[in-house]
Amino acid sequence: MNRTGIILIAVVVPHLFLVPTQEKITVMQFHQHYELLPTGNVKAVWDITIVPEENIKSMLLHVFFSAKAYVNEVVVTDSEGSLNAKMLSKEGVPILEIYFRERLTPGVEYHFRCNLDVWKAMDIGETEGSFTLLTGYNFPIENLEITAVLPEGTRLRSFFPADGKVSSGGDTISWVMSSLPEGYNIQVSVSFDVLSESFADNLFHDGVEFYNLKNLENARQKFEQALEIYESLDLQEKVDECTTYLDRIEGLEEGLPLFTEAVDLFTKGDHAEALTKFKEVKSIYEEHQLSTDEVDEYISKITAYQEAFNELQKGEDALQEGKKEQAKNHFMRARELFSEIGDNDMVEEIDSRLEQIPPEETPESGSERRFPVMGVVVVVIVVIVILAVMKLRKPTPVYTKEEIHEEMRQLKARFVYGEINKKEYEDRLTELEKMLKGHKSEQNQT
Repeated sequence: MNRTGIILIAVVVPHLFLVPTQEKITVMQFHQHYELLPTGNVKAVWDITIVPEENIKSMLLHVFFSAKAYVNEVVVTDSEGSLNAKMLSKEGVPILEIYFRERLTPGVEYHFRCNLDVWKAMDIGETEGSFTLLTGYNFPIENLEITAVLPEGTRLRSFFPADGKVSSGGDTISWVMSSLPEGYNIQVSVSFDVLSESFADNLFHDGVEFYNLKNLENARQKFEQALEIYESLDLQEKVDECTTYLDRIEGLEEGLPLFTEAVDLFTKGDHAEALTKFKEVKSIYEEHQLSTDEVDEYISKITAYQEAFNELQKGEDALQEGKKEQAKNHFMRARELFSEIGDNDMVEEIDSRLEQIPPEETPESGSERRFPVMGVVVVVIVVIVILAVMKLRKPTPVYTKEEIHEEMRQLKARFVYGEINKKEYEDRLTELEKMLKGHKSEQNQT
């Protein structure tokens, strides 16, 4: 009698279809290899080793696929060559039927292979894709291995069950299970990203959102992933955008801790040290093309504070010197600066300080002070006139008789040598003669 056995496999099916077992067999090894293609199709290779029970000479292997999937081609072989295989339809579901003829020997391992081209076996879109495999077995299985290879130009996102193993290349996922009982069902799934420009754009926009939230670590990861795809697609403009953001992230990672430290110093009133830190942050931000608006605002505040305290100190110094008006002017300028900064406490303190400055003394009336003031003015004028007259009056030079005679001699020599003209000679000679007569008159009087 010709006995048959059934193995049930369903690929991407919403429901598991079971076919009653006619005879039991043991599946010693079932290796399933799925190569996922960018088109959404799958190339499947199943290596199966079974041990039929006694009196089983042949069996039918029914393989179920979902209504969505379409088996374009199937080839089944064993050590002796090809086996008969055909596609059937049961309630709208395609079924693969394999006829083994008389090739099974009870109690002896039997190995065969199925190669299938399955169309529409997975969902794949512009930016992502997924593959789900649902299998059910009505025979015990000693060793089950399922392997899925991702399409070219994709990156693994997630897989289930989580205890699967991912190869070092990141494009192959495998699950290995042992000693599965009869009636065991398993579902495995893989989701992946399609490394297209659209997918890279999504990564880039995610990076921008993380960047705006100051989540720099995740932002860096997204920009680096987008950059890798843009570079592979030779999209230089978008490569430059990613590079700019990555450079800014580097600047923020270096500058933000310093900025936080500077703000703390500013809050504590250590303006000098805070200013040094803010200037350091500003330099870093400028180097990495980052906005310095917030830093500039703090620097402006500190500068205003320093100017305000400087005016306040000048006011105190002027007050100590008794210069009340100058003190008030400095205090008012300091008050204006503190008001611009928004430091109301300092504004109130300066207002209190201004109120404590006593008013200037009121000068006496004109009738009480007129004459003393006029007297002082007259004295001052007289002194000035006397000094001016004394300064302008030139004393007459005093000559001795010998000096007069010597000058007469020199005067004559100068006239002879042409250094002076006749008129100059005669005028000066007349003056000298008068001086000489004056000496003679003084001698006669004595």
